[in-house]
This record gives sequence, C-alpha cells and structure tokens, in this order.
Amino acid sequence: MPKRIGTGLIYAFSLFASLFFVPNLFIFIAFILALAAVLELHHMSEKTPILIILCLSLYFGSCFFFRNNENFALSLILVFFSFFTFLLLILFSRNQQTLKFTLPLVTSISLFYISIGMSFLIFIAQNQKYEGSIMLSFVFLIQWSNDSFSYLIGKWIGKKIVFPAISPKKTLEGYIGGLICTLLFALFIGYVVEIDYFQVMTLAFLICISGNTGDLIESKIKRLLDKKDSSQLLPGHGGFFDRIDSIILSVPISYLFLYLIY
Repeated sequence: MPKRIGTGLIYAFSLFASLFFVPNLFIFIAFILALAAVLELHHMSEKTPILIILCLSLYFGSCFFFRNNENFALSLILVFFSFFTFLLLILFSRNQQTLKFTLPLVTSISLFYISIGMSFLIFIAQNQKYEGSIMLSFVFLIQWSNDSFSYLIGKWIGKKIVFPAISPKKTLEGYIGGLICTLLFALFIGYVVEIDYFQVMTLAFLICISGNTGDLIESKIKRLLDKKDSSQLLPGHGGFFDRIDSIILSVPISYLFLYLIY
C-alpha cells in the first residue's frame, strides 16, 4: 500500500502540474503514457515494437497540430468506437481461447484503442469551448476515486466475484460501493464549484462505467496472454497499461459527453 500511494501521488502530481502550468509538457506526458502502454502490450505478446513507435510519434504529432479541430476529434471518436466494438467481439467471443495476438492485431489495438483513447486527453485539455484543464482534472479525480473506492470496499466487504475468470479480485460489492461513493464525491464537487448537478452526476456515472469496462478489457487481454501485470515498472501498480487502462475508454466518452452539452 505505501508503494501504491507513493507511486500514485507522483503520477497525479506530474499530470496536474503539467496540465495547469506547462500544457505542452502535458501533451508529451500523454504521448509517453500511451507509448509505454503500447510497448508493454508488445512485450507481453512478444512482438517487435519498432514500427509502432514511429506510428505513435506521427499520430500524436498530428493530434498536437489538430488539437482544436473538432471535426478531426469527432472522426477519431468514430474510429475509436468502431474498433472498440470489434475488440469486444473478438475478446469475449466463444472462440476467445483460440485468439492469437498476431502483429496486425497487436498493432491495431495499439493504434486504434490505446493511442486514440489516450489522445483525447489532448482534445479535452486543449478545448476552447470550456476550461479543458478543469474538466480533465474532474475526469481524473472521478476515475481515481472510483478505482480507490472500489478497491477499498472490495477488500473490506467484497464477497461475490463478478468476473472470476478475468479479474478474480473484483467484487460486486466493490463495483457498487465504488460507484455510489464516487457519485457522492462528484455531487460534492458539483456543490463546491457550482456546476449543474445533473451534468456532473451523468458524467461521473459514465466515467465509472466506462472506466470499469476499460479495466476489464485490459484484464482480459492479460489473461489471454497469461500475464498478471503488464510490467513491474510502477511500484504497487504494475505497469503503465495497468495504470491507464480505465482512462483509455473513459476519456473519449467524456469528450463526447462534453461535446454534446457545450
């Protein structure tokens, strides 16, 4: 637990400090997080990552250039959720045990799931319709709160395992308790900063559901590759893929929700 807390604090400080004070550094950190997760996926699947490094560099460079282009972001939303649907089908189909993580599949997951998902950190942070840094901070706080509450409540009273074959430590009590506590926390934030309660609660709910789904997808990938953690680079957290698995899905969904209400 001390290692987990210490690593989490360093991670959070790096994100918030760069987000509010050095925006271009935050963009670089988003790229590094995505790249690290992609490299871990390639390592787990024993595939060569040389080509993907170039592709990610070019992609995040284009995201920086088009960071205020709404049509570009919406096009990526369409690509992301199209591939997300495909990924769900192949990961949770009846023939999943025969699924082979070939180089084309690993590359597709790297580009169309991890990279596009993480790039929406840039599109939210740099958005000119609303205070992007504040909105993204809210997304981070809600996601981390849900992860923490779910973990603590699951350890405390968790009994019923929800997905024993995929994530044997995740319990129904943890999921429900984490959701309730996080929604109450979101309600408190809405009261403090005087944001519309319905919008705050709806966004928080979407973040919790999508974050848990993203965590489940990464857990499924690791089980199919017979890995417990994506790496051991982050003490108490496993790897970078383990750390960002929730926000890969929750950030694009948050962007879409914010686009619809602003």
